[in-house]
Amino acid sequence: MTKENIILYARLLRNIFETTDAIEIARQLRYEVLFVEADIRSLKANTYRCENGTKTIFINNKYDDTSRTILCAHELGHAVFNHKYKHSYKDKNLKNEYEVNLFAVALLFDECFNVPLVQMSNYALQSILDLNINLLP
Repeated sequence: MTKENIILYARLLRNIFETTDAIEIARQLRYEVLFVEADIRSLKANTYRCENGTKTIFINNKYDDTSRTILCAHELGHAVFNHKYKHSYKDKNLKNEYEVNLFAVALLFDECFNVPLVQMSNYALQSILDLNINLLP
């Protein structure tokens, strides 16, 4: 999928569901979203596909609401693009990570950056997301 198509798809979902709330969009797409208690070193968020094809997005409950939405947007990207699911962060496929980071930023943020989204590196996209993720006090 091209960068432009990823951005268009994210914006299409945002327009269809009339929200930037990734958790609501995931649920409208019939993905289960579960909040779990876990050590943040072992789980921020993850997407799991069951044998029957259903997909569940797990989000660590130790993050604030804004962070949960951002984490869900990233995982929603994995779900809608049917990426193979990683078992650890060491298995990161950089192309897949770039696609879901681009998807998440396009879904959550209006085009309010000095650089067009299609020109942003994965590092820039990941930084935008990471700078907005916070643990609960």
